[in-house]
Amino acid sequence: MFYRSLLFCCLLALSIGLVTAQTPPVSESLLIHNGTLIDGTGAKRRSASVRISGDTIVEIGRLTPKPNERVIEAKGLVIAPGFVDAHSHADGGLLDTPEAETQVRQGITTAIVGQDGGSNFPLSDWFAKVEQKRITLNVASFVGHGTVREQIIGRTEKRLATSDDLVKMAALVAQEMQSGALGLSSGLEYVPGRYGDTAELIACAKAAAVHRGIYISHVRNEDNEAFAAFEELITVAKEAQIPAQISHIKLGSASVWGKSGVAIKLMADAAKSGLDISADVYPYTFWQSTIRVLIATENFADRKQWTEGIAAVGGAQNVRLTVFSPDKSWEGKTLAELAKLTGKDPITLAQEIVARSQDASAQQSVVVTAMLDKDLDRFIRSPLVMFCSDGSLRGTHPRGAGSFPRILGEYVRKRRVLSLEAAVRKMSSLPAQRFGLLERGILAVGKKADVVLFDPKTVSDTATVAQPTAPPIGIATVIVNGISVLENGKLTGAYSGRVLRRQ
Repeated sequence: MFYRSLLFCCLLALSIGLVTAQTPPVSESLLIHNGTLIDGTGAKRRSASVRISGDTIVEIGRLTPKPNERVIEAKGLVIAPGFVDAHSHADGGLLDTPEAETQVRQGITTAIVGQDGGSNFPLSDWFAKVEQKRITLNVASFVGHGTVREQIIGRTEKRLATSDDLVKMAALVAQEMQSGALGLSSGLEYVPGRYGDTAELIACAKAAAVHRGIYISHVRNEDNEAFAAFEELITVAKEAQIPAQISHIKLGSASVWGKSGVAIKLMADAAKSGLDISADVYPYTFWQSTIRVLIATENFADRKQWTEGIAAVGGAQNVRLTVFSPDKSWEGKTLAELAKLTGKDPITLAQEIVARSQDASAQQSVVVTAMLDKDLDRFIRSPLVMFCSDGSLRGTHPRGAGSFPRILGEYVRKRRVLSLEAAVRKMSSLPAQRFGLLERGILAVGKKADVVLFDPKTVSDTATVAQPTAPPIGIATVIVNGISVLENGKLTGAYSGRVLRRQ
């Protein structure tokens, strides 16, 4: 009996060894097979496959699957770098909505947040929370001038900074830069940023420049005085010796319509004098903000200013109230429609909207159609301008869910404003290089594996003002750091995004 048992054990061990020897090794790589590669550099498309190991691209070319390698078939699809959103508000609510579905579905793999002068403070704490929570996409952040001003001077103080204030503000900027901020952002139409002067901006920008940051600004005026606002940004760049970028560039009133060529020349001329000025843009002729920004001051009782402000954007029919928590029945209606409904004139309505939303818990927002298609086309085409959404996770402007597919569908495929290769470059390598994210934005061996697969024949946006979070079509798969967060149009449940700090 003993020898029979021994013989059985030996045979069993031998059979296990044979099975083990015959089982092929499991490949840990992912192959995106047989697609059309657009690498993000602007180079012409070509047929290729991409192999990913871990979070890195390891091979590109005519590749065949390895034994047991996971394969995503990409025939008929473009393989492109993941899109970098140059101006994003995805940080709002990200810890509560870490899947960031509206962003991922449009191919965004990196969101540049901390915009318009407002950032999470301190960034080191927020970065730690994001890393602990885990999210679907990468995030990088600016430090906000308004946030810094609020910490030192206060939110409602309508005074210029003292020399002591400037020293303290510069120190806070330096602190946030050391935590990994990309640079300094400002929002000069908003409180408290609007209370700071150019000298204050220069002082803060100099602190960012020491750490190789850039300055990005929602400039002081985007309509009648837009060119003076652009000049202020150029002055900050010159005096602080820092690269600068105009956020969501627009010409938002009749007095400056048709002058996009002048704006582009302004940036080009600055380059000739040794400065580095760029811009980003979203693909819509209507913007979203609070109704307060229709006038240049906070004297909301001044009917003359309201008359001029509403006229400058083409009239009351172009101002649509999308959020109004004091009376939800007003939402979705223009000032012209509300005037008919209530019997009040548009100026009185605008003043009432401001008055009824003074409480900190009240919210109001408008979508204003105030740009020309020909200006937008010129900005989209310019080599000095990259793309952004200026969108939030669940905003009331369709840009938050539709910007990038809209560019690919409307401006590339339908209207041929620019080539597919040029568009992908403006979505990937151009912003990645601008913000110092040198491991991303290009499909090349050794780069991080942020990848988007889309159908160039069908990709398009579906989001509207009525349905602002409607998902796009034609974007099949999104890979962040080598892991699919969207595959075959479905969220995978993976959270592979990272905090990207300035290097």
